[in-house]
Amino acid sequence: MSESDLHAIDLGDDDYNDNIATAATTSAAAAAATSDDDDTINNLIQEAENLMHDLDTETDKIAASGRSNSDVEIVDVGMTTGAFSIDDDDDDDTNGLIVRDPLATPLPPAIPAETNGTLKTMTITTTNEVDDHPLSEVQLSSSGGPTNAATGSVMQSIFTNGASAAMSSMQSQMNQHFHHNMSASGGGSASGGGTPVSMDVLTKTTSKFASNLASMAQRGIAQVAAATAPVTPVNVVGGPNMPSQQQSHLSYNGGPTPAMTGTAAIYPSAAAATGIPTNQPAGGGNASNDLDKEQKAALLKEHVGDLLPGERIIMFLSNLLHVSDTSGASFVASQSQDGTMWCCVMTYYRLLLFSTSKRSGKVDPPPGWDPDCWPDPPSSSTKLLEMPLASMDRVEKLVYQAAGSSYMGLVVHGKDCGRNIRFTTPSYADTGRAFDSLNTYAFPGRRNLGYLFAFESKRQQVMASIKIVESTGQQTITIPPTPKRFDPMTEYPRLMQATSITQSPWALWASVNSTYLLSPSYPSVLVGPASLDETKPESLNVIRQCAAFRSEQRLPSMSWCGVGGSSIWRSSQPKVGLQGNRSSADELYIRHISESARGANAMAEPPPVYPRSILQQLTGDANRDWVPEPGCGLKILDLRPRSSAMANRTAGYGYENTSNYSNTTLQFCNVQNIHAVRDSYQKLCSICNSESTSDVHWNSLVEDTKWLGHVRTILASAWETAYWVHVWRMPVLVHCSHGWDRTSQTVALAQLLLDPYYRTRHGFGVLVEKDFMSFGHPFHLRSAHGEGRSDVKNNSQSSPNDEGQISPIFLQFLDCVYQIVQLYPNAFEFNLDYLLEFSFQIYSCRFGNMLCDTEREREVLAGIRQRTYSIWDYLESNPDYTNKDYVERPGVLLMPLPTLLRNVQLWKERHCRFSPKPTILEGSFDNRKVLQ
Repeated sequence: MSESDLHAIDLGDDDYNDNIATAATTSAAAAAATSDDDDTINNLIQEAENLMHDLDTETDKIAASGRSNSDVEIVDVGMTTGAFSIDDDDDDDTNGLIVRDPLATPLPPAIPAETNGTLKTMTITTTNEVDDHPLSEVQLSSSGGPTNAATGSVMQSIFTNGASAAMSSMQSQMNQHFHHNMSASGGGSASGGGTPVSMDVLTKTTSKFASNLASMAQRGIAQVAAATAPVTPVNVVGGPNMPSQQQSHLSYNGGPTPAMTGTAAIYPSAAAATGIPTNQPAGGGNASNDLDKEQKAALLKEHVGDLLPGERIIMFLSNLLHVSDTSGASFVASQSQDGTMWCCVMTYYRLLLFSTSKRSGKVDPPPGWDPDCWPDPPSSSTKLLEMPLASMDRVEKLVYQAAGSSYMGLVVHGKDCGRNIRFTTPSYADTGRAFDSLNTYAFPGRRNLGYLFAFESKRQQVMASIKIVESTGQQTITIPPTPKRFDPMTEYPRLMQATSITQSPWALWASVNSTYLLSPSYPSVLVGPASLDETKPESLNVIRQCAAFRSEQRLPSMSWCGVGGSSIWRSSQPKVGLQGNRSSADELYIRHISESARGANAMAEPPPVYPRSILQQLTGDANRDWVPEPGCGLKILDLRPRSSAMANRTAGYGYENTSNYSNTTLQFCNVQNIHAVRDSYQKLCSICNSESTSDVHWNSLVEDTKWLGHVRTILASAWETAYWVHVWRMPVLVHCSHGWDRTSQTVALAQLLLDPYYRTRHGFGVLVEKDFMSFGHPFHLRSAHGEGRSDVKNNSQSSPNDEGQISPIFLQFLDCVYQIVQLYPNAFEFNLDYLLEFSFQIYSCRFGNMLCDTEREREVLAGIRQRTYSIWDYLESNPDYTNKDYVERPGVLLMPLPTLLRNVQLWKERHCRFSPKPTILEGSFDNRKVLQ
């Protein structure tokens, strides 16, 4: 095997070895700070680095020998049976999107690596049993943990002969062990002939060697620190001399709090400082092996509950040394006096950390204290922490400070709420296994989306439904797809009946984009002016030329219609450019919409006449006449700031010149782009999750993030759209740049104000499916499903270009819906808990509705409705998400604009869910009920 192939499959990778050497170096430096023997520690680190360099030299020799390995097969993912391609329509990212077909025999989701421009991965035969998976608990346990036969002699040598002599002894033993394994596998010398060295043997030898080295170095440092540190009197946990502020952060989970008084003279815990438990055997083996399979299942059943369908365990670790998260929950094993244990479980869906404590953990208030005002410390009340794998942003293996000690463990950063979870395993080997497992399953990459849990949860049902077509011999899934909430052949006729005229001015176009060739990011069924017949060549030519003049071929298409000609249309920006390009077909298309609406208004009953005083109260603007300009037949709302729209002309795009589009007016709405939204959300998460955030200036700090300002701007644009449509019965064309982010938000919110059907549970699902999913909001691109932060050290799969496209656009839409619901809760059949649960499923990839970017990808290529569960079934089946006080009221929900904007507030239950400070009122929502 060539050297490039050796690095391509990530075996014996230099980065992996560098990580281990760096981790050992960092741990040594942390312990050396408390030791007087700095020279001994530095020599120990230098010897470790030299020894690691020797290992790299041995690996390079084997790779340079050119020997092949029949145990490893490299294949092209694109040629593997069961893989299918999904085109990425975003012009900022040209990478193809391949969804692994879950019907095919599942490949182990080995982290792909780019080799010579072609994606490669390692193919290993697997079965349906999770124990057979190369990263399952059984396989990891049997792969060979760190051996410690030489521990005693090496540790003794540190104190008798110095660090250099000890490391020389350890190096000699490791080299002998390495060459012994190589010889046992049939391999000769690095340059000689003989039987090819098995890659599996090389991998296990490398893993054993690196784990042994790091474990021995840590124990050596700990013993040096313990031997040289003076005896120090410290406060015993819970003693009278400990400040009450510190006691509030300690937990006694499970059993009565031990009575401890006074102070004691104890040595500083070397185990806590280095991440090695005091009850850990000298060999540093896997602590999870202390529990058998039945015990692990019983613990999981008792403290977590039943797993989801298709959710199987990949990894189980017990006796964690430290656990903490953003909310302030913290557990330190060395400070636990009641035998409480925290366990780490990784499944195909999520990472679980749970406590075995059976106590409620709630601290009762002292006499005379109102219980509603008494805080609930997260350190004592939190028994379960969880994070879906798909919602992870990155996983880091580093040394961090917690509870006054240094720990070497994992820090898991989430995409949502700026949350992170930190935990330390009983041994360095367990840390490496957890790190590799999380990076493999949480970040399968764009080309392996079939490994997301949404597919895995239903895989057994899908496999059982496979039938072979006799005529073609191909396999076909026979399981019926889940019903669509949005059926264009049902929803659009419902809307057209509201025009209150004999013949609707709008018509369904069922064939013009049926194959998604006209506009790949649009739905297959469109609605346009009835005066353009899609079956006639002349009209079809106008439609196609209009689509060609719009960005991403997203021509104006109707999304909603009401009485007469009142209607909402959506599109993308025109291709005007610096030269001021024009399209006669696009101008004719807009004229058809305007004239059709005018004719429909003439046949319908005239709208009410509103006094000027009423309009001023509605709009809150006495300086502007909110009446159509004379002769205006269509309103164009460009959601971008004027400066952004003008800047896009340099790229060949721009905005409509109303002198070319007769009877139209243009208005800019100043809604910011995805980059401004992402930056504001990151700032909001930062102040919500920071312990140092000033509470006195809380409101001003929230406003400084501009998150609420963005929400107000979107609500104002949606309100104005609904105003022109309802009050003046005008057709309104809404667009931004591509017409799939800000446009989807504004159009959907306007319909929520106009149509009471969309304020029901079923209707809200129809609205989201129609204006976000069918009209091509790029859920995958904005949420980075299956991708993490671009970081080579972490083996993450996203590219730097993708990272700039991530933005919480759909979360921002739900935040806007929250603002309306909290103002008029009885007007909605669903409640705030419905929105809250919906918002936390955006990144979870538990359901398939928000996977992929377009309707074409979901329906044609990925088969989402057959292969995944629906979030609508989940939300509508839970009675807790139903508003029991809902009162069905016909008519619009068009409140005065100042009432809407001046009551915008922070969605605390969402954005402060993991805040370390008590922000949510007690009883409004259980902040730590389910941390996912």
